[in-house]
Amino acid sequence: MTDHLSPLDVAFLAMEGNSNPLHLGAVATFTPTNLVHPARIAAVLCERAAEVPRLRARARTGLLGGARWVEDPGFAPEDHVFTHHVRGRERFSALISHLMAQPLDLARPPWELHVVTGLPGGRFAVFAKLHHSLCDGMKAVGLGLKLFDASRLSIPDTAEPVSRPLLPTLPSLREIKDTLDVASSVLRNTRPPTLNSPVLTSSTRPRRVVMSRLDLADVHRIRRAHGGTVNDVLLALVTGALRHWLTAHDAAPPSSVVRALIPVNQRTRSGNGAAGNSISGYLLSLPVGEPDPAARLRSVRTQMESAKAAGPDRGPGALPLLADKVPPLLHRLTAPLAARCAPLLFDTLVTSVPLPSVPLSLDGAALTEMYPVAPVAPGHAVGVALSVYRSSVHVCLHTNQSWMSDAQWLDGVLRREVAALGEAGSVVAAGSAGSVVAAGATVARPTVTAGSAVARSTVVE
Repeated sequence: MTDHLSPLDVAFLAMEGNSNPLHLGAVATFTPTNLVHPARIAAVLCERAAEVPRLRARARTGLLGGARWVEDPGFAPEDHVFTHHVRGRERFSALISHLMAQPLDLARPPWELHVVTGLPGGRFAVFAKLHHSLCDGMKAVGLGLKLFDASRLSIPDTAEPVSRPLLPTLPSLREIKDTLDVASSVLRNTRPPTLNSPVLTSSTRPRRVVMSRLDLADVHRIRRAHGGTVNDVLLALVTGALRHWLTAHDAAPPSSVVRALIPVNQRTRSGNGAAGNSISGYLLSLPVGEPDPAARLRSVRTQMESAKAAGPDRGPGALPLLADKVPPLLHRLTAPLAARCAPLLFDTLVTSVPLPSVPLSLDGAALTEMYPVAPVAPGHAVGVALSVYRSSVHVCLHTNQSWMSDAQWLDGVLRREVAALGEAGSVVAAGSAGSVVAAGATVARPTVTAGSAVARSTVVE
């Protein structure tokens, strides 16, 4: 099995560093019906991983800087699957943070699975790591689903990757123009990093992962009251959470914004079945200086509608597409510099990973939570990842420890943001109903209670 990496895949490979490893992560928790035997869970994962060709491959670098996936002749799945037992939430938290901070061994297939037992209520977790050169978020979901029990879900086939030519074909005039347009937009939107910005850092201190679970029904109530999409509401909640943190640190003046790169999956648009990365992005200015939560949501919604109208192939957020036009050798030569240029264009990454809505299980244990963990680029203090699974929204912040000192902070601010947007939505509903409701009559107002906003949270330190 061979498959040449795209220039973007090579870029992720070349920018790998000890202090900022470029792997994707996911924390999945399960509720078993019987006593958990970690060795059995590990054996099930090993058996299923061995059947996925992509998980048996490692990257081999060529003379001109390119690379290709080749089957590792010494592949043994048990070298990638580990078991751990922890006692209590704090030990589990410390373990996950430590594992996320450790780079993968790129001399072998770049992935790991960690089975963790000892969670409250008899639950167990599987922590997964896959290098970004291997797949983007959506393809990672496709690979991960092959490890679950058989279900009604139709899993996309990743066994036969799309072959890429050894030598690139000559671009057309239209392709050249499109590339120049994206490059021009990226250059126009670069700016020096803000001095002493709390969302940027030169620190390589240990990382912390903080997770919180929201009730999807609350998010839908807000969406119905204010308009827009579920994703718009989630971006507004993230904006509000960032505002709370910045305000607490005297860093959110009325005019301030946090520039967020929002990755956009390209596979559904092009039908691209490549096993690597197929992404573009939007660049949004999150209005963290705006005190009104409804106004923050309107701003996010307006920007997203404008970005979608223009399409993901244009604008400064299409940086991944631009990177895919650069020869692999240039990525190899410029990787140390490119890895540190992210703060010139954006302040944080906010990514949403789509999950199927059907029940999933592992060795009969039901999946209850799935938190994606985004990599953090050099110079950035925080990255945000979101997922929706069945009736819950999973929010994950990946930060450095100096940025996040209070592990319970995320739960509190999300409760307040959901409640505030719910109350603002009630005002909107009341105003809209004013012309048809008699004076003195009671207006039915959709409300979101603070207590129901977060069903349960997990904090990883």
